[in-house]
Amino acid sequence: MQMKTNWLQAFPQSCAVDVEAVRRLFPHRLFRPVTWGTIEIAYWQEKLNLPSRVYLDEVPEVKIETLTKQQRWLLYCLYTRHHNGYIREKYVQRLQEEQADTDWVLLYLIELTGEYVSEILERIEPILERWSEENLCSFLQENGVYMTRIERRIISYWNIYQRTSYPLLGDSAYVGFRLAKYYRLRKVTKQ
Repeated sequence: MQMKTNWLQAFPQSCAVDVEAVRRLFPHRLFRPVTWGTIEIAYWQEKLNLPSRVYLDEVPEVKIETLTKQQRWLLYCLYTRHHNGYIREKYVQRLQEEQADTDWVLLYLIELTGEYVSEILERIEPILERWSEENLCSFLQENGVYMTRIERRIISYWNIYQRTSYPLLGDSAYVGFRLAKYYRLRKVTKQ
């Protein structure tokens, strides 16, 4: 289902002014930028709707340089939902390089761990390990059903794309399984 996106619903209300500043930078086309589906996630007392996939051209670097740190992170998070895996990886790398540590960034990174591009998962693993343990545990507790979905997707994509390289279910050599274990251990820690 093709949808016009309400970008404000993709981030906490406290980011509304910055989301609007970022939205204005999106390249104009005959058809407005679109997304395919949304992912509902609980973020503290708010319900956010992350885009499943985004079909946007990239904002020119010259314009990105005019953004504040938080605005850049908003833009980078949106591009982590891009339909092109290379673009998703590029913006995960930028979040890593800028050491983006705002909690809502975590939501976008966790969603990516339920996908199939192992190179992106490899980039996300060290970012998650430096995250606030308390905040990560709280998020995992608040979003149990969602995290079960992420783990199932990790297994499903392993079965399709990685099983020949990593034939054992749960093999810690495969980054997806390491991430799933990381989540499970923190979820149990909080309980």
